[in-house]
Amino acid sequence: MTQVVEDVRTDEEARLIRRVEELLSGRVTSFAREPRWRKAWRAVVTSDAGPVALYLRGDKQIDAEPYPGLHREAAILQALEAGGIPVPHVFGMCEDPIAIVMADVPGTRDVALAASDEQRRQIAEQYIEHLARTHRLDLAPFLDAGVVLPETPVGLALAYVDANETLYRRTKAAPEPLVEWALRWARRNVPARRNHPAFILCDTGQFLFADGAITCLYDFEASHIGDPLFDLASLRTRAGFEPLGADLEHMLRHYEQVTGETVDQAALSYYTAVFMLTSVMALSGPLANLRPEDTQAEYLTWDLMTRRAMLWAIAEVMGVELERRAPAAPPTGYYSRVTRVLEGTIERMVTPSPMDEANQAAALRLARWAGALIGVGMANEQRDRERAAAIVGRPLSDWQDTAAALEEFVIAAGREHDEMLLRYFAAQVEDRVAEAVSIQDRLEGYALPKVVP
Repeated sequence: MTQVVEDVRTDEEARLIRRVEELLSGRVTSFAREPRWRKAWRAVVTSDAGPVALYLRGDKQIDAEPYPGLHREAAILQALEAGGIPVPHVFGMCEDPIAIVMADVPGTRDVALAASDEQRRQIAEQYIEHLARTHRLDLAPFLDAGVVLPETPVGLALAYVDANETLYRRTKAAPEPLVEWALRWARRNVPARRNHPAFILCDTGQFLFADGAITCLYDFEASHIGDPLFDLASLRTRAGFEPLGADLEHMLRHYEQVTGETVDQAALSYYTAVFMLTSVMALSGPLANLRPEDTQAEYLTWDLMTRRAMLWAIAEVMGVELERRAPAAPPTGYYSRVTRVLEGTIERMVTPSPMDEANQAAALRLARWAGALIGVGMANEQRDRERAAAIVGRPLSDWQDTAAALEEFVIAAGREHDEMLLRYFAAQVEDRVAEAVSIQDRLEGYALPKVVP
């Protein structure tokens, strides 16, 4: 006899289960939340027709989306499926809590689990072929889904920047001199002679595969109409922390072979920078108003990753060489005792669920990060304030004064100050990267290597 799920932990999940059972005319026989930063669940519904595996994609529950609304993403999924792109089938929506009810497609994203290097290469090439097909799809179904068609070449290039700037202005709670300078740099350096609107995935490199074949592409909340090169730039940034099956150069060459179009290297560098800028903007609000229920460790990590990649890509466009910092040494003496005790205390905590385990791992990373800040954080802040004072031409009292004075300066600054400001912000971010000793593996790929297809 099939075991029916009864141990629902929250009223929210009870409502979700009732809606799923209504949509699929069956009984939920398996239900579990994923241990990740946004709400999502896996479920199985059983009926006379047999079991159906589902993935329930919930809302982020923070104001960090340039295209809010899971209904938009569900409509995009349906348009992609109708266009022959392998995506999860959408069964419907749950309104309370808001969630897309879609098929749970078999497969894994971990290309290390592929049978061989040859199979990994084939998976990467399949992904590029699906991406190229997506870029050739008729735009009409996506316009019907609420996706906006930019009216000018500049609007096309900056479609995602413009959407994220609206979000950024709405949620901005403190001075953001780096963002304000990067926005102005982006508008001064839009690539010329590019006007090929296509439906683009935006947050590329997200796929599942099984037995050497891609089973689906997923995650389309950021998808929009823009320049296809934006997708290749996004793919470049994902390659920094999540292997794709082949090196990026090979994937770019395969894209050129499939489409017959040459990848514009300068435009690729530009779109790498602006894609990372959009992430920095989206994080600005949540980081200024941290809530206990948010996955704060991930926000801190993403903020450093995206700031670093943005600056390295801007440097690539400008032909400027940036320097890394060596990771900070851990504290010694009395301070090392405090951090060791903190780490030991966290390690002894009981973790009865996968979510608890994830929180414990995040706490350990933060404890080690804080240890490095004890050793070098104040000295780095003082050095940053001195560099900023030299730029604005007056002494600065603290980090708030520094941020406010720099923002005032960059808003008025012209192109002639770009290299100076790039070097200042890069030095600031590289100091912060060096302090983040416990996440060096995640930050390494964001000092972007040059790409030559």
